[in-house]
Amino acid sequence: MMAIPAPQVEHKVPAVDLIPRPMLTLVHDADNYDAIERTAPGVASRGVHPGAQIALVSLYAAMLVSFWAFFARDTEAALVMAMVTVVMIVYFGLIVGGILVADAPVPGEPRRSFTAFLDGTVETLNEVITGRQAVIQMLFLPACMLMLATIIGIIARVSQAS
Repeated sequence: MMAIPAPQVEHKVPAVDLIPRPMLTLVHDADNYDAIERTAPGVASRGVHPGAQIALVSLYAAMLVSFWAFFARDTEAALVMAMVTVVMIVYFGLIVGGILVADAPVPGEPRRSFTAFLDGTVETLNEVITGRQAVIQMLFLPACMLMLATIIGIIARVSQAS
């Protein structure tokens, strides 16, 4: 018995009816973030300078380095330090993300230097303060925590050695 071939049916689909398949993109275009960016006229002359924000994150990073240097003595302590590192990365990821979507200066607006920021004013929710006061308020607690973490780490290492 011989097999009879099936008749070929041709379907004509117009090109406009074809729907492109969604593709996974890891990095989106900059246009996707334009909707969440808010421009605020004058924020470059009355906001916190990015150098102060970098100093804030740097102090916490130095504190994390001191934790690793002084307290990661064995595998169990290193595991705890790894968890602390993950929590701090998430914490600072949220801070940096908040900075990125915060009010942005209008394109072309002149930005002040760090020394002009220190001598100028910063608007807060309640009042207007100087740039020096803003830096002190931002960096005093992390600087104290870094000093205390270092002192406690030195004491722990000295007591372990004896």
